[in-house]
Amino acid sequence: MYQITINNSIIEIFQGDITNIEQYDAIVIPTNSRLLPSGDLRCRILKKAGTKVQVECNKIINKIIQVSVGNSIVTSGGDFIKYIIHTNGPRPGQGNEGKKLMLATWNSLLLADEIGINSIVFPPISIEMRGITSKLCAKTMLPTMKKFLVEKNQNLKNLSICLESQADYNEFEKVLQNISE
Repeated sequence: MYQITINNSIIEIFQGDITNIEQYDAIVIPTNSRLLPSGDLRCRILKKAGTKVQVECNKIINKIIQVSVGNSIVTSGGDFIKYIIHTNGPRPGQGNEGKKLMLATWNSLLLADEIGINSIVFPPISIEMRGITSKLCAKTMLPTMKKFLVEKNQNLKNLSICLESQADYNEFEKVLQNISE
């Protein structure tokens, strides 16, 4: 685990299985534009949360049609956690992947802060299924988190990123060390 403190809030990274976390108010998970189960990580979390969460997703989609890239929505966390924030991250080749990844991170944090969440855990957005590199992900997500804590934050105290591989952890650790200086 590696962490830094910004304005009395913590940004931390750790290696592990995000489906085994317990101490957070919310988890961010990747989604597609229709909030359907897709990708290993999303499916594992939705399975742990139970059917209630997908029912909520279906009701939301019936109202808004789709979640565009860079946007986020919130549901209950079902049997798993208090809240799940579903964010639609970019795919390589769409153009402006860094900006879209920044928006997915920022909008997830904004939504969490608006509903009074204190602690949130993210996976590295868009690297599991979408193919964004861990280098781009780290260089986008961590500075965005720092900027959010400096400019906008009111409630968030702990922002974490759970990384499943050692290689991803190493990439994120390098970036986190650099932004702490």
